[in-house]
Amino acid sequence: MRDMGAQTFEGVVEHGQIRLNSEVHIPEGAKVYVVVPDSEAANGRIHLRSPRLALQEQAADFEMQVIQP
Repeated sequence: MRDMGAQTFEGVVEHGQIRLNSEVHIPEGAKVYVVVPDSEAANGRIHLRSPRLALQEQAADFEMQVIQP
């Protein structure tokens, strides 16, 4: 199993393209995930919904393995 690291960058959509606020370099062809918070925030807080699998048969790919010392 491959470890998946993640970084978070803030940006905006302009003319249908995502423009990141900071100077970052993401390699051409890199796999990225985009999380879009709800535009209406309750009580000044943003609620992000949990992602769902498109194909239920992929659930085994995300099975957690617990290793005790």
